[in-house]
Amino acid sequence: MGFNAKGAAGNRASFFAAAGLEWPDDMVMEYDLGRYTDYPFSVDISNNRLLAALDRTGQVRRAVVAIGREDVRGKTIPGVYVYKKLAFCQGHIGMQINCMNRQCPSPALSFIDDLIPVFDASIGDLHSQTIVFVPQEGASRPLCLIQLCQLANRGTTPLDVNVSILSSTQGKDGTIALPLKFNLLSESDSPITSGASKTMLRLGPGESRSVASVFDFSEQEDGLQIFNTIQGCQTALKATLKARKGSLGKVQTPEDPWYGELITRSAELARQSLLLQADGKAAGSFWGSNANPLPDVWTRDFGYCAMGLVDSNPDLANPMIEFLAQYGIPDQAWEREARMHPEASGFEHSLGNSCLAVVLASMLVHRHGRTAFAVNQKIFAQYVRRLAADLIAERPEQGQLYETLYISDGPSRGDYHTGSNILAWKAATVMAEDFSDLLDADQTRQLKQIAEQLHQSLGQKCVRSIDGKPMYVEGTNRDGSIIGVHDGEESDLTLASVYGFTSRDDELIRNHARWAHSTRDPYYAPITGGIDFWDFDDSNGITYPGHIHGLCRANTREELKDALLELRRTTDLDGSFWWWPFEHAEQEPTKVKRGLGKCGWCAGEFVSFFLHDIMGVERDHEARSIRIAPYTPWRHFSWKGLAFCGGQVDFEQVDDTLHFTNRTDETLHAYLQISMQPDTMLEDVTLNGQSRRYQASVIHLHDGSAVGVEEEVEPGQSVALTIRTR
Repeated sequence: MGFNAKGAAGNRASFFAAAGLEWPDDMVMEYDLGRYTDYPFSVDISNNRLLAALDRTGQVRRAVVAIGREDVRGKTIPGVYVYKKLAFCQGHIGMQINCMNRQCPSPALSFIDDLIPVFDASIGDLHSQTIVFVPQEGASRPLCLIQLCQLANRGTTPLDVNVSILSSTQGKDGTIALPLKFNLLSESDSPITSGASKTMLRLGPGESRSVASVFDFSEQEDGLQIFNTIQGCQTALKATLKARKGSLGKVQTPEDPWYGELITRSAELARQSLLLQADGKAAGSFWGSNANPLPDVWTRDFGYCAMGLVDSNPDLANPMIEFLAQYGIPDQAWEREARMHPEASGFEHSLGNSCLAVVLASMLVHRHGRTAFAVNQKIFAQYVRRLAADLIAERPEQGQLYETLYISDGPSRGDYHTGSNILAWKAATVMAEDFSDLLDADQTRQLKQIAEQLHQSLGQKCVRSIDGKPMYVEGTNRDGSIIGVHDGEESDLTLASVYGFTSRDDELIRNHARWAHSTRDPYYAPITGGIDFWDFDDSNGITYPGHIHGLCRANTREELKDALLELRRTTDLDGSFWWWPFEHAEQEPTKVKRGLGKCGWCAGEFVSFFLHDIMGVERDHEARSIRIAPYTPWRHFSWKGLAFCGGQVDFEQVDDTLHFTNRTDETLHAYLQISMQPDTMLEDVTLNGQSRRYQASVIHLHDGSAVGVEEEVEPGQSVALTIRTR
């Protein structure tokens, strides 16, 4: 990830290098320009209390902190249930290096462990490397930002280096002005001079020195007191890296390392889209991680961002699940669709939003255990009981489905929306199986019946043959007609296998995705290859969730490789997806734009999809069981340090051998599976060199077969499954 000093992409397949990297000083605020905004490039850093957007040089251009939240259900647009109360500033904040009366030119960008940005620049013989981060140690999230810079004289003569601080800021009407204080530090036991904005250093030939700037956005100057030495800043960097690594571990794809980096950057985009209040409660989210002063919390965006945290940061997922439980079901429906359907209840306002909290809670419990689920039990129990009561009270007649008004702010297509009813099926299932202790026996029994009925009804009502191919459709109507369009922002069909509703190679999902990405879908844009939100103007249109849905088209490794390449081309140089990367009527297929904001929705969705559908990972903490069944375009990949059962597991595939290591204190029941290459014949199956030919299972998967073996793997033990084919 990143770019070189000339702005060329480290990811050479990305279209975004040509879109430019400069941040205009006269940038118009979102309040004034709304959805027409085309953002500049930014690198975003956050500890989920303080979020800051950096320009391509590493300067802070925006910073925002949440100071509260407001329930606005029924008072604003239909996809927004909560407003964030924010303190905000923008301007020029950062350290500036000057040598020989020259400032550092545009630096190159890279990342430490794909997590923390590093800016490298040179002025003649002077080299500077600046690491910029918002510190975090455990649950401590101070409101400060650190720029840690190493200066090196690579020449043969002394250099005089001037270091100064930029601290020009402005606020925005409607937000509280974010306070700003700073210290400039050198390699000594105290600041250069408290509040000093510049200093001069002399570097001898071959000499290196460290300097740092600490910017405190709190009222109490906490950060200036805590991080007041270079050593303290270096220690904070180590602690922050430890906190950032979370529970996903490290993915490596040696054939094309960029994809291993993308999973970490996607998890970061999802995480950084979310803000906490000072009390640790969720304040809400943005469209993505690029800081803006807008108060809107889009409930569906929030939910999919939180989905990414279930795997990457379960501790942080907890307050997000609690937030959705508290606000996910409004008291009544509102806005344009509700005016046409005045009988609709708050539960029916958005069936999907109503169900998200319990679906995410179940994911967290299965992957990390019941003890990892740490939300306010009173809030969650009240939510589960209300959701169960609503599902039972609104229970459709036999063969029918739930009605709903909205996905997010866009209307649910048809009287019976397919994706929303898949979420209702999942919610009914997990309440009956995972949270039955919060319900009575009759409610549990009815929820099981509802789940069975929904699964059957979805297959009957929402599967149709189009152009000779059976597929799920966007939705259906009471009269039996179907919705002849794929809404680019419908994501629950994409995640149907993640929810356990269907298999990851389900032909009905694949056929729908192929149809949606063809000219048979009237919202498909054949020039840019995206799916339009149909937003009635030429400024925006192509919406990024459609790109994620495109991954479902793949039935071969080459098709999956091509679908992933489409994501790569439309991923920015910091590893971010943008909500609307193409104009509605774009005629140039490579002309991307940073439309509306970064897309935390897709980042969280991609993390879950990649883990489950591409790497084939399923975990059940209570059963101490794990399934590793990859289907990838790479013959060699590894995943190290994936959290499970209080420890970690590693797996790696090299050609036709899959290695698995149990680094927990528990004996794990492991199912390991290798996908055969098409048109090959199976000769033998071995586990640690011992034949398992008669114990192995052979199943159909995508364009071929897959071979699986089950084994009890002791703590510290490694096993290797190998297939031999010809």
